[in-house]
Amino acid sequence: AVSSRPVLRRLPLVFLALLTLASPASAQQTGGVDVVEVAGVIDDAKVDYVLGVLDRAATEAVQVVIVRLDSPGAVTERTAELETAFATSAVPIVVWVGDAPARALGAAARLVEAAHLRTAAPGTTIGHGNHQLIGDDAVGSSMFDGPPVTVEPATPSLDRVEASLGQVVVWLDGRTVETPAGAVTLRTAEEITDEDGSIRLQQTVDVRFVEPNLWVRLLDLTLGPGTLFFFLAIGLTIVAFEFYAVGPGVAAAVALIPLVLAGYGLGRLPVTWYGAGLLAVAIGLFVVDYQRGGFRPRSWIATGMLLAGGALLVDGAPTLGVPWGSVVATTVAVALFFAVAMPVVARSRFSTGTFGRDHLIGRRGTAVGAFEDGVGLVDLDGAQWKASAHRQAGIDAGDDIVVAAVQGLWLEIERTPEGPST
Repeated sequence: AVSSRPVLRRLPLVFLALLTLASPASAQQTGGVDVVEVAGVIDDAKVDYVLGVLDRAATEAVQVVIVRLDSPGAVTERTAELETAFATSAVPIVVWVGDAPARALGAAARLVEAAHLRTAAPGTTIGHGNHQLIGDDAVGSSMFDGPPVTVEPATPSLDRVEASLGQVVVWLDGRTVETPAGAVTLRTAEEITDEDGSIRLQQTVDVRFVEPNLWVRLLDLTLGPGTLFFFLAIGLTIVAFEFYAVGPGVAAAVALIPLVLAGYGLGRLPVTWYGAGLLAVAIGLFVVDYQRGGFRPRSWIATGMLLAGGALLVDGAPTLGVPWGSVVATTVAVALFFAVAMPVVARSRFSTGTFGRDHLIGRRGTAVGAFEDGVGLVDLDGAQWKASAHRQAGIDAGDDIVVAAVQGLWLEIERTPEGPST
């Protein structure tokens, strides 16, 4: 028979384990940590997203909510709702500005102030807390008023400076946070002894990263001066291409996507009329030069105007600066499209035999105006066509011409030779 003594000897250990699991301290350790990503400009959609996370945390086993913050400010006054939600939350709210070089400016700095615990990574910046909205004048006051301050290991306005989110989670262990529901003691780590005898803290809680849904992320794409300029410039360029492509409307449908996205940014960001005007005039000059047959001086002027329009499109000072990298890249892309891509695509489109322009060869007509630099308009049976000719031809308004060849969108013409009309 098998002895029952080993089983009896284990009974005290079993009871001890049950008592440990039932202890209050162990119950606190079962709660996890929710990390909320708040990056970019804060709008209504982002406010609703954060409020939803806080509501869910209040009903689930969540010990603490960490807001990972990197924002130049807000375009909505509803950030005051977030400040109130932070201050009145029964679940401790910790704001961590990171990773470097993250920033918390304007309304984002006020969110740092409203949290139960304020933390940041060294090298990040916090400031302009008296600017509630991007581009607006300073109103109210905050503990982070004035120009941005670079966070250093000893920053008085912060409870802790940690370089990584994992270090923040470990540091929270044993912290007692006063909330409207009472004091909450956090259990996020435990001491372990390494082989060399040194003692360190090791994270013991599950960390869940909560990210915004696809809709919030899609809207966030337009809430920046660089991306707004990109969507506007590319959308208008595709519209111009559709006008000359004479296609089934595919380009127009494609242009609708960036223009709709740009519309959201135009309605939220502090857009200047002169920046938008420079952008529109620049696209117009590109179109004029393209219609006249090439990348001419007007196109170079348009390139400069487009660059200036991108830099002046959004007046977000002092919290939202000009992203020169994206502005320059967009300007170069649009200029190259009008200089190279538009002529190539149009030439391949209109050089096909199905378009039926070969019958124009040999047709006689009249020059509508003087040909400048060998480019002008001609009238063939009451219809005007773009045409090019050798500069030596010296064609003036009213001169008789004959079509010598068809090259894409353009007719190559010559002076009418002596003889009967074709």
